[in-house]
Amino acid sequence: MASHRNGSRWMTLIAFTSLFMVVGVCLRLSWWQLERAEEKRIWLAQQAERSAMTPASLDALLNDASPLHRSARLEGVVDNAHPVLLDNRTLNGIAGYHLLSPMQTHSGLWVLINRGWLPRGASRQVLPDIPSVEGSLVVTGTVYHTSGSPFVLQEEELPDNQWPLRVQKVDFGAIGEKLGVELAPFEIRVTPELALGGLTPLPRHWQDVTPMGPERHKAYALQWLCLAIAALVIFLFAASRAQRKRLTQQQGR
Repeated sequence: MASHRNGSRWMTLIAFTSLFMVVGVCLRLSWWQLERAEEKRIWLAQQAERSAMTPASLDALLNDASPLHRSARLEGVVDNAHPVLLDNRTLNGIAGYHLLSPMQTHSGLWVLINRGWLPRGASRQVLPDIPSVEGSLVVTGTVYHTSGSPFVLQEEELPDNQWPLRVQKVDFGAIGEKLGVELAPFEIRVTPELALGGLTPLPRHWQDVTPMGPERHKAYALQWLCLAIAALVIFLFAASRAQRKRLTQQQGR
């Protein structure tokens, strides 16, 4: 009898410990998602505020410690001889590239402007035709650079004297070295409707890179909270059922 009671106590202790751990983890994850939602809300508000600022010149952007998503207005000439094709960019399920063209501003500074999406050729050996943009241009857009290091299967060696230059990621320093210039450490994503040099604008679906919004984080927080409540309800139901069973057994003796 004493052994049975000790065994019951141990089972109860294990059950309470497991419940505490499960509920604790679920509540912590729920709180973490709420924190992420607030961080994302603040981040999006900051980016919206920055994008609404007066468009800045490349000189001003280079002097900004955090120019991401700021509006830009550049005047200069595109280097049509050295385009860069950023590989593995899809649009509506079709493989293609982002076309980045080097641009020299009238102040002598260099930056890559992302002109938009181009479909891939019939095979990887066939590169798409790249429309040239002639003359002095006024380019508007927003500053963009990837956060962290993008995933690639292996580090690539940029080929010499091979243009268009096809790359898996945009390494501004390496590309600038190939060009023999110092590139800005970001790209300018051209305003979607802007017709450069009178050409029909390429598809520019920049909204596709919008990060997960705070509402999604809040939904995840609610899911974790519901899991914690479900675990508690299941435990209470099981404990109540076990207690009724013990009482029934005691009454039957």
